[in-house]
Amino acid sequence: MPNATTYLGFGSIVASLGIALICFHVRAHRRHKTDTELSESDRRFFAHQYARRMQTSALTVTLGSLIGLCGYLQVFEESPIFATCYVIGMLMLALWLILLALSDAIASRVYAGQLERRHKRACKTLQQALAEVRQAHGLEPRNESS
Repeated sequence: MPNATTYLGFGSIVASLGIALICFHVRAHRRHKTDTELSESDRRFFAHQYARRMQTSALTVTLGSLIGLCGYLQVFEESPIFATCYVIGMLMLALWLILLALSDAIASRVYAGQLERRHKRACKTLQQALAEVRQAHGLEPRNESS
């Protein structure tokens, strides 16, 4: 069995990453809450994103703590069944983290697609309005290649 400090070191790195992510998400959430230019749908998206990411970050801290404890639990050496269940539990937690991260990535991708479609509609509307103004004033469109 590896040295207990190896487990503690690796677990500390994982837990520290989770804590850093929590701090980052809290700051981003505060920025989004005070942004007056966001639409209601944007606010809802960012609120759901915050909840997903905070859950993932908190589970990362938990997983890091569980990894760190591996080297210090005497029951690991006394009960292989407990050790097996403990490791299976950590693997299930890691799998849940991966699924949460994938769901966040998919939700962010869908949101970005919606923003892109909204932007394209706005550009198309502006282009049509510009064409109408040019036509109304007898102006020809500029040649964009020169």
